[in-house]
Amino acid sequence: MDPLTKAALICGSGSMIILVSILINLPFVVQIVLLLTGLVVSVYGVFLLVKMVVHPAEKSSDKLTEQAPPSAPKKKKRPTSTF
Repeated sequence: MDPLTKAALICGSGSMIILVSILINLPFVVQIVLLLTGLVVSVYGVFLLVKMVVHPAEKSSDKLTEQAPPSAPKKKKRPTSTF
């Protein structure tokens, strides 16, 4: 998975945890625990995004080494007529 997509999903997950903890009627202690968990997950996602912005060379060098030369698309064999 692309690192940018992964970081965005982590931020979104933290936001969803916070939203669920607010919308569902739970005991106060459970709501506080869910709010703090959502906050920690969201902050971690933002940390990953900031890390990608500060050090973009690491991401691009990894991507260059993993790229393979594109190959020509192969033609599919079609069934021959039986008539």
